[in-house]
Amino acid sequence: METSFTRKLGIAYPIVQAPMASGPATPELAAAVSNAGGLGSLGAGYWSPAQIRDAIREVRRKRDAVSTHSKSRASSSKGSAAARLFS
Repeated sequence: METSFTRKLGIAYPIVQAPMASGPATPELAAAVSNAGGLGSLGAGYWSPAQIRDAIREVRRKRDAVSTHSKSRASSSKGSAAARLFS
């Protein structure tokens, strides 16, 4: 579903996972939402810099393994705003 919002973020669907601090916004969930074509988020409000760094690395590993964005669903995720968040 292409909209101005999805084009600006380089995502396939206008879905934004809420960055729920101190809750269910895990690296696994952020990666799963991103891999499904939405914008995954980490709720890092209460995390230390080291925890944030580790979580971002985990999201990167999980996204790189199964990222399947294609031009037919949205513009290429390489270089998109959403992809740069975790690159």
